[in-house]
Amino acid sequence: MSQEQIVQPVICIDRKKNRIRIHKQTLHMLGDPEYIQLLVNPNSGMFALRGSFKGDHLAHRVKKYQISPDNCYEIYSKNLMIALVKVNSDLREDQSYRIYGEMISNVGVARFDLHKLNNIGESE
Repeated sequence: MSQEQIVQPVICIDRKKNRIRIHKQTLHMLGDPEYIQLLVNPNSGMFALRGSFKGDHLAHRVKKYQISPDNCYEIYSKNLMIALVKVNSDLREDQSYRIYGEMISNVGVARFDLHKLNNIGESE
């Protein structure tokens, strides 16, 4: 293993709790934004995160005190989960998944392929 590690953005999808966990490192890679936008492209099967601003009606406020002890920011949304399942019907209701993405730095977007899931077992 080399001394230099490639850091990738990471999210976890927990179907049972309708929860998306965004790792703190991913938020840091986005520039520690106060607001983020969650984007789903059903045609390409991609999910993306990007920094946003207060006036954006599609943005979620990232409250620093809500970052969990596991260093994750959690968003609970049944509607978002329904949209993700429409993109990838393999997202089982009782499972959790980790997805490693890629950072597109020139546009400030973390992108995740919803067809490259790493099953991490049943949710708690």
